[in-house]
Amino acid sequence: MKTLIQNATVYTVDSEDTVLENASILIDGTRIARILKAGEKLPDADKTIDARGKVVFPGFVNTHIHIFQSLLKGLGADKRLIDWLNASALPYGAKIGPDLQYEAARLASAEALQSGCTTLCEFFYTTQSEELAHAVISGMQELGIRSVFIRTFQDTGTEYGMPDCFIETAADAMKKTDQLVSQYNGKSDMLQIWTGPDVTWSTTKEGYLTMLEYCREKHVRYSMHIQETEVDNEMSNRYYGKNIVDLLDEIGFLSDQMLAVHCVNLTDHELNLFAGHGVNVSHCPMANMYLASGYAPTVKMLQQGINLSLGTDGAASNNTTNMLETMKMATVTQKANYRDATIMTAKQILRAATMGGAKAIGMEDEIGSVEEGKKADLIIFDPYHLTSFPMHDPLATLVYSSCVPNIETTIVNGKIMYHRGHFAGMEDLNGMYRNIEAGLAKVRMQL
Repeated sequence: MKTLIQNATVYTVDSEDTVLENASILIDGTRIARILKAGEKLPDADKTIDARGKVVFPGFVNTHIHIFQSLLKGLGADKRLIDWLNASALPYGAKIGPDLQYEAARLASAEALQSGCTTLCEFFYTTQSEELAHAVISGMQELGIRSVFIRTFQDTGTEYGMPDCFIETAADAMKKTDQLVSQYNGKSDMLQIWTGPDVTWSTTKEGYLTMLEYCREKHVRYSMHIQETEVDNEMSNRYYGKNIVDLLDEIGFLSDQMLAVHCVNLTDHELNLFAGHGVNVSHCPMANMYLASGYAPTVKMLQQGINLSLGTDGAASNNTTNMLETMKMATVTQKANYRDATIMTAKQILRAATMGGAKAIGMEDEIGSVEEGKKADLIIFDPYHLTSFPMHDPLATLVYSSCVPNIETTIVNGKIMYHRGHFAGMEDLNGMYRNIEAGLAKVRMQL
């Protein structure tokens, strides 16, 4: 099928940050076949979308979410990280079964699509049953969002409240990861399977080494929470006599295959290590502020050439899966922190949300910008809403003045997956709501 978007302002986010006025985009199948400038003869298409007065941006890449937490919005509010975990994510995560995980995946994917997200990276740590992973993958695929499923592991951590049902040996975790890799990887560019340790205080040095050996052998990428709070270094020093980043550097863990999440407490020395090894970062500003973890040094990261991407984190520590909120917060927190309005710009954050995310998942040649030959993962932004009208500068409007209704259309892999409140992969939102309410009522009875 050929789809033609015409009369749009296009923010390409290519290497030159090219902006085109009154341009048209021809999508042929899954790819952008042509980008036509104003005045060029328009080709025939099966479907034509008039985007006059609207803006086309690349789809956003959310590099960190915990899908089951979409069921827990508001639980454990106003608590520190470990207390919050023990009041919400850990007890509920241990009890949520496949049916609820599936509904959570549909809920999170729908919310992501509605806020302009075309790729979602699920950091999965409720590993007590293998059925759960397949349920999450099924829900994501049903909504048609491009997905990275990160099957993580915990091989210690009871002293910090980690449920026994989550704990397994790293060897067992890699066997289960490999089953997912064999089933899904290479079948479609719509889904990747990764692995990784969950958090530093639930992983042993032996666990890191076992995982690293597997990933190198099978060419599997990996992700982990790191330096979110002071607990990471506290645990690492107690058992290994050094800070966690130094430990990971010592064993060869730092690499361009790694996606490091949070990174709030990175020192200048550790930033140098990340830059030298090409480590990618997922910055989750909403969760870091909600749990009072602090400000990640994203300005320094960009100055040192570290690839920066954005994540919403789980909705229990953000309370939405809204990438528009995340983009705004990623800029204004740094402006306030430095007391310098120029220190982090809308242009930098758009790139982090698009090409930064694409590079973080190894797909920078396929997605992340609006360019001929790339996958057609893009959004149509409608400024004609109260919060965003009038639009003087489309980029500033996107980052500082937008809300969910501004995302008129989300196209993933050439298909319109969301348009004006309707999802191609799900018609009955009320049915999903009822299923979630009934399932959560059962879970509460078990707690």
